[in-house]
Amino acid sequence: MYNTQDKKEKALLVVVSVKPEKETWTEEEIAAELKILVESTGIEVVEVMSVHLKEISAGRYIGKGKCEEIAELAQGLDIDVVIFNNNLTATQQRNLEDIVGVKTIDRTQLILDIFAAHAHTQEGALQVELAQLEYLLPRLKGKGIMLSRLGGGIGTRGPGERKIEIDRRRIDERITRLRKELENVRKHRDTIRKKRQKEQVQVCSLVGYTNAGKSTLLNTLTGAGRETSDSLFTTLDPVSRTFTFDNHLQIVITDTVGFIYKLPPYLVESFKATLEELQYADLLLHVVDVSNENYPKLIKAVDEILKDLELNEKHQLLIFNKIDRLSDAEIERMQVKYPEAILVSALTRANVSELLAEIQKILFVDNKTVWVTFNFAEMKILDWLYRHASVIKVNYTAEHVEVKTVIKNDLISSLEKKGAQIKEIER
Repeated sequence: MYNTQDKKEKALLVVVSVKPEKETWTEEEIAAELKILVESTGIEVVEVMSVHLKEISAGRYIGKGKCEEIAELAQGLDIDVVIFNNNLTATQQRNLEDIVGVKTIDRTQLILDIFAAHAHTQEGALQVELAQLEYLLPRLKGKGIMLSRLGGGIGTRGPGERKIEIDRRRIDERITRLRKELENVRKHRDTIRKKRQKEQVQVCSLVGYTNAGKSTLLNTLTGAGRETSDSLFTTLDPVSRTFTFDNHLQIVITDTVGFIYKLPPYLVESFKATLEELQYADLLLHVVDVSNENYPKLIKAVDEILKDLELNEKHQLLIFNKIDRLSDAEIERMQVKYPEAILVSALTRANVSELLAEIQKILFVDNKTVWVTFNFAEMKILDWLYRHASVIKVNYTAEHVEVKTVIKNDLISSLEKKGAQIKEIER
C-alpha cells in the first residue's frame, strides 16, 4: 500500500495554466490525469482548483491572493496535502508551504513517490533514489521544507526514510555512489547487447504511455510472467525475453518503463540505464491504449519523448491495444483512420498472430529460406550456420549434408565461398 497511515490523506489539487503559454492538453485533461496519478497512491482527492496566470511569480509560482485562497480552502476541507500539477522551484515550494500551512508538493515529487512504490529490484531502487536525491538536494537549503516530512504520507517515500537531512556533503557522496553503481548496470547491459549483436539477434523494444498494456503484451508473446495491473508505472525495470517464430527465427523483446506527458527531467536522467535499451533496438513497438478516449494525445506525448531521446528516426510499429473494450464499429473506424497500425488485444490474444507476422516481415525482410548442401569434410559450415542463421532442419545423406535454413541475403555469398551449394526455396 502507498499510504501506511490509518487516516487516509486528503488532497487539494491545483492545476495552473499560464497564458499565452501554448498547451496541447486541455485544462480538464490535465486535471483528470493528475487526479488519476494522485488516486493511484491511495490518497483521496477532495477538491480540484484551477488557477489562470498571465505570468509566473518567481517566489510563489502563483499570486499571493490565490495562495491565501488555497490556504483557506485547505483549512476548511481539512486538507493534508496540496499538490500542484506544475513543477515548482525549491523557493516556490517553500514559500507556498509557508502561506498555505500544509504540506505542498509538485507533480515531479508525486511521480517520484509513485516510482518509489514500484521499485522492486535493486536497479529500480537505485534509479529512483538517484532521481529523488537530485530533486530533493536543492530543497534542503534554508528552512529545508522536506525536513518536517518524516512523519509519513505522500512525498516522504524513499530517501526521506534515510534521514537525508543530516548533511548535504553526504548526500552528494551518495549521489556519486549511485551514479557509479548505475554506470556498472549500463556496462553490464552493454555486454549483453554486444553478445546479441555478435549473434545477430534482432531486438524489439516495447514503448508507450503508462498503463498501455506493454507488460501484458510481453506476457502474451513470450510467457514472461511480468506483473501486470491497472496501476500506473508497474514496470520500472527493463526485462528482455526471447521469442521464437515457427520458422525458428528468434528475436528479443524488451519491456521498458512507461512514459507520461511531460516526463520529469530527473527521471529521464536517472533512468538512462533503462532508456538506453531503446537506442539499440531494431524496432520500437509503440503500444497504445486505444480504449482511452484521449489516445491521440497519448501517442503524441510518447512521440515527443522519443524525439527528446533522439529516437524519433527509429523504425516504429504502431500497436493499438485493448480492442476487446471497443465495439466492432469502433474497430473498423480505427482501421480506416490508422491503416498502418496493428489492432490487438493482449488480454484475449486477438490479432496477435497478425502482429507477429508484421514484426517478422519488418525485421527479416532481407532473409531467405534456402537449402544449404555441403560435403562431410566441410562440417564446419554447419557450425557457422548455427552461429549466423536460423537452422530449421538437417538431413544427412550418404554423400553430403543438407540444411534448411533462414539466412540474411548478404551472407549467402559467404556460404558459397566456403564451398556450399545454395538452393532457394520458393515461398
